[in-house]
Order: sequence, then C-alpha cells, then structure tokens
Amino acid sequence: MKVALINPTPSDHYSPCIRMLTAYLKLHGHQVRQIFVPADQIKHRHETAHIMQLAQTMIDDIVELVADFDLVGVSFMTCQFDVAVQVTRGIQRAFPDKFIVWGGFHPTTMPQQALEFVDAVCVGEGEHALLELVERLEAGEDYTDVRNFWFRKENGKIVGNPHRPLVQDLDTLPYQDFEFEDDWTWTHDEQHMERLTWERYKEVIPTYPDRNGDLRNGYKTMITRGCPHKCSYCGVAFNHDLYKGQRYLRRRSVEHMVGEIKQVVAKYPEIGIIHFQDDVFFSTSNAEIKKFSKVWQREVGLNFRAQCSPTTINEEKYKDLIDAGLCATELGIQTGSSEIMRTYKRGMTNEQLLKAVNVISKYADYINVPDYHMILDNPWESTEDTMKGLRLLWTLPPPYNLLPSSLVPYPGTEFYHKAIEDGFVTDEYNQIYRKGFHTPNGSYLNFLFFLTLFNSLPKEVVQFLAQDRIVRVANQKKYDKFWGYAYQVGDRLRQAQKLSHLAVKGKLLEITNLRDLKRMANQGK
Repeated sequence: MKVALINPTPSDHYSPCIRMLTAYLKLHGHQVRQIFVPADQIKHRHETAHIMQLAQTMIDDIVELVADFDLVGVSFMTCQFDVAVQVTRGIQRAFPDKFIVWGGFHPTTMPQQALEFVDAVCVGEGEHALLELVERLEAGEDYTDVRNFWFRKENGKIVGNPHRPLVQDLDTLPYQDFEFEDDWTWTHDEQHMERLTWERYKEVIPTYPDRNGDLRNGYKTMITRGCPHKCSYCGVAFNHDLYKGQRYLRRRSVEHMVGEIKQVVAKYPEIGIIHFQDDVFFSTSNAEIKKFSKVWQREVGLNFRAQCSPTTINEEKYKDLIDAGLCATELGIQTGSSEIMRTYKRGMTNEQLLKAVNVISKYADYINVPDYHMILDNPWESTEDTMKGLRLLWTLPPPYNLLPSSLVPYPGTEFYHKAIEDGFVTDEYNQIYRKGFHTPNGSYLNFLFFLTLFNSLPKEVVQFLAQDRIVRVANQKKYDKFWGYAYQVGDRLRQAQKLSHLAVKGKLLEITNLRDLKRMANQGK
C-alpha cells in the first residue's frame, strides 16, 4: 500500500515519529513517502498569537505529492495545529475521499477535536496500530475496531477503540528512516517542494560544537521511550495515565543503539556528533551507563550530547559518560521555589539540584558550557516565587547557558484545564496553540533572567536591579512591551558577543557559510 506521512517540522527535519513509522511500514513491504513541512517557531519567538500561514504553492505541491497515495498521515504537536489543518484542508479540497489519519501528541490528547477534521485518529504509539490499519485497508476489510484508533463513521458516530499494549522490547523496532528514498521538503530558494536528498539535507543538518569547540554535523536519535517523571507542565503524565499499569519508560539495548549509529555514520561519514534527544538520558542504572560508555568508546568514539535531571545524575554516571565522549549537557532546573516545585511534581529539592550542578561543574573542563532550563510566565507564581528562581541562579557556578521558556498549558498537561478554569486562558487558540514557548513574555522579571545569559555581566549588577524597590516600579504590566523589546535587542547583542568570542578563539574563520554562522550565534555556546 502507498502511504504518505506528513510532519510539520523544525528546520533541521528531526521528525522521529514519522521516521519510525516509515521504517516500520517499509519493513513490512509498504511504500512510504515522507513530506516535511516547515513549521519552525524559533524565527517567530518574539511574536504572540502567530499563525503559521503556508504558501498556497506549498499546499498545492503537497496535494500533488499525495495524489496517488492510498493513505495520508499527519503527525503533529499542538503548536503545529494550524499547519496540520491547512495541509489537511488542502488535500480534502482536492481529494474529498482521501483517507487521512491524524496522529502525534496533540491528536492523542484531543481525539474528538481531531475527528472534526479527519475520519481517523491514532491515539498513542503508532507502529503496530498503523500497520494493522494499512493492511486492513489494503485487504478491503473492516478497520473500525483497530486498537489505538478513534474513527468517525459515516453516520457521525465516534468510535474510540481500546489501546494495545506498549512495545516493551524496543529492539524489535527498526532504526528511524534516514534513507532519503522518497523524502520531500520545501525549498525557500525555489519556492517549491523538492526531493530531500542527503546533499540537500546537509544544508539544514543540525551542527554542534564538539569538545574542542569545532562545529560538527549532528545526528539526533533516542535510546529511550518515555520519561521517569510526571511533571505537571508536560504531557508525559498524560501518557503515563494512558498506559497505566504498563512500564512506560523503556530503553533500547546498548547494542541496538550502537548499531544504529554505526550504520548511519558508515553511510554518512560527514556526521561528527550525536545528539541524544531522550527526555532523561541518565534515567538508568550506573551499571547500564558504564556498559554504554565502554561500548560507545570502543565502537563509536564520537562526541555526544545528552539531557539529564537532578534526580538521575550522579558522579559515577557522569564521569563514565565524560570518558565515553559526552561533550554537552542540559539540565532542567525549572524553578527555585520549593512550593512551585511541588506543583510541578518534579520530585526534587534545591539541595538535589545543587548536588547535580556541582557534579557538572567538577568536569567543566571536559564539556561545553552546560544548558540549564528555567520555566517563566507561570500565572500561579508570585513575584517572590520568581525571585527565588533568580536567587538560585546566582548560587550556581558560572559559566552556564540559561534556556528560559514560557509555561504554556498545552492540552494533555495538568495545567491545561486548570488554566482555563482559573481564567488565565480565555482564548485557547491564541494563548495556547499559537503561543510559542521558546521565549518568555515581555516583563521586567523575565528581563532580569535574560541578563543572567551574559556570563561576563557581574551578578552584582543583576542583584542591584532585582531590589524590591526597583522591581515594584519596573515590573508593571504597562512596561511589558518595553521589556519585551529590550529582550529582543539584548538577544541580538548576545549573539554578537558570542561571535566575537569565536573570533578571539580563531574559530570564526572555520565557519564557511551563513547557515553555520547563524546557528553558532543562536546556540548559546
């Protein structure tokens, strides 16, 4: 059967969901076309209620690409809702009888809403479910009882089928598809959908600095599915409930993971660094990390990046990974308020956080500057709660990159209904669906957090600006627009500062194109 899978994607085309589905369907003999639709929020990070409007030429090209395909799948998150609707409506106008399936986290959390647009919705993980649906359709059999799917029948009745068990042995699944056999993407130069080849992909491939600060082409993948935490601001808790009674956090074997990396590097030797996208790469035993490190060091040898949480990191794990080639770490701080931390259900204390930071700092000479995540714009947070976060940052050993984000109560999170009930969300589409989380709102308090991004700025300056008497005057809503503008200007200055540091280190001349220059300026390294 011919299946077209469409994914609104960031500029680097990292789309693990459809790449995994493609690999699984192809393994079972089906023809799959992957279509990557640009939906990068980063360039609109300073805008509010931004609607990602696709060019009509792009929609027309997508319609042509799916014309002779039997099933079309669209996988997306809440922030890509507008793109998914535009693509779907365009296909439906041209081919009213085309069988279109929605999947991904947003349709999983909002299946009834999704059925207002399409006739089938995949709820939860999709490899086995989509394969069964495809084979039922191909055989001309009734498909309305396929588990993991919701359907809208011709009489308008909605059928929500039960869930099948999670795949516990991830080694039974193929590697994500990076074959470039029938992949398509939008090219801004030509203003058309074009074949995505490896040569073209190299124009958008993510690049990261290795341990020496040299830019390397990156490959993104994951060794796990799931997360050990159930944070109230994240949709993982929804998935835990969806699969209650099952082991939600699962991990591929070291051999399976290394096999993927060796295969992709053998095919594309230009890849020089691996970025593990796992929510918490460290969420396994010391022994498993040690095994991974030894095998990685012996059989791969590339630098890699990974994310951790304060409750999963310890010095033994960290040292083993450093020895294996770990060159960059991300750590979730989120708040400095114990009360807010409890509402986030992070299951950690500031003492645990500081212990984790001390481990990272001890090995600072072996990795790039670490990234620390912080959540801002929490409507339930008091000014004092926010200031506790700022004070916590002052206690952390520099240098570090702060990655502040805006709390958006997406569907599927515990905060979604609470934000609506408490009156903080009155326009769901503009305040949630079209609200980017990459950049916090304009406010004086958020601007103070932004100033911590400048490691060369003495913290005493920020401490002076954070005095109660100044905060009371400057942190008024009428000044928010000004502080938002100051944030944008400061962001440009920060990028210029980073590029000047590269020039001093002699690294700027190694960047041979504008794409890498922009990336290096934006990466906070």
